[in-house]
Amino acid sequence: MKEAGHASGVNSPGRVNPQCELCTCDLPGIPTTPLLWMTDEAHGIRLGVVPAAGGELTRLQVRLAGGWTELLHRALAYDAWPCPATDERAPLLWPAVGRSFTSEQISDWKRTGRPPAQNRYQVGGKVYEIDVHGFARNLPWQLDSYGTREGSAYVRCSISASTDTLRIYPFQFNISTTYSLGGGGIAIEYEVVAGQNGCPMPFSIGNHLSLRMPFTSQGQFEKCTLRTPGSVIWQQNALCLLSGERTAVDLSSPTPVSRKELLDTVLGGFPRGQVWVELDDPANLRLRVSQSQKNLDGKMLAAEEDFYFVFWGDPALQYFCPEPWIGRPNSLNTGEGCVCLDPGQRFLWEIRLAPVVRA
Repeated sequence: MKEAGHASGVNSPGRVNPQCELCTCDLPGIPTTPLLWMTDEAHGIRLGVVPAAGGELTRLQVRLAGGWTELLHRALAYDAWPCPATDERAPLLWPAVGRSFTSEQISDWKRTGRPPAQNRYQVGGKVYEIDVHGFARNLPWQLDSYGTREGSAYVRCSISASTDTLRIYPFQFNISTTYSLGGGGIAIEYEVVAGQNGCPMPFSIGNHLSLRMPFTSQGQFEKCTLRTPGSVIWQQNALCLLSGERTAVDLSSPTPVSRKELLDTVLGGFPRGQVWVELDDPANLRLRVSQSQKNLDGKMLAAEEDFYFVFWGDPALQYFCPEPWIGRPNSLNTGEGCVCLDPGQRFLWEIRLAPVVRA
């Protein structure tokens, strides 16, 4: 992955904050594609977004000891495009989170013991194949606008239904992502709009936020902790679907991220309006990740019990993923946790990142 043409003045003392600047980078097979840098110099935070790479956040940096420190796992490291894995950077998961298997596939697995070879779901009497976590992260997004407004730098990009997506997901849609940086915080807002479809459009949504853990070489994975008001671990079966079994857990005090069950966990049971996880590297930095839906026309379209954080980590590779999700694995088949939009209806979901650097 080659980055080029970085605009002058980023991280320069005395600049008016925040700033948004257009640069370029090279994706495999897509040379000189736009790379947007947002910088909040006053609070020591900067972001990079590459719309052509799934519209995802590709850089998340904080200023530590006078220099910029990268927090994203495999930031801007595109060895191939589309990417074969999701445990890197911060891709959008849509219109499915996790795996998708029809009732027939699950019955075959129970009978034979062989897991399904493809992810599939059924809608309108027809079966479709879909990737794990959907397809939005593998599409080139369009850069709609960027700049500064109301004290923040922002970047907005979007995708819409196409002939290719209709083969996978038979619905007209538009999704836009707006990244905002200002006041020492980061907001990522996703707006999903249903087109003129013949029936309600179902989906689940998430972000595979992948962080370096520890945040810098001064820390240790085993000493990093998390805390959260989430109080229920949903058990998974061998297909990585929810089994229906639940285990109560108390993570209200700092708990090592190296704890075995936290390296592959679906966490729910969040109090109303308190869907957050706080990660702490005692060597230098604390980061809170929170999620919420926006009230539109007096309606909250996602149920409280369908908000989750999914944890996935690897001490050997030094990363940890606190993934905010709305919906469950296999929700396109079961309907459990799905958001359903009528034609023309909108859904707004926001993720906030709040880093705090230790003095």
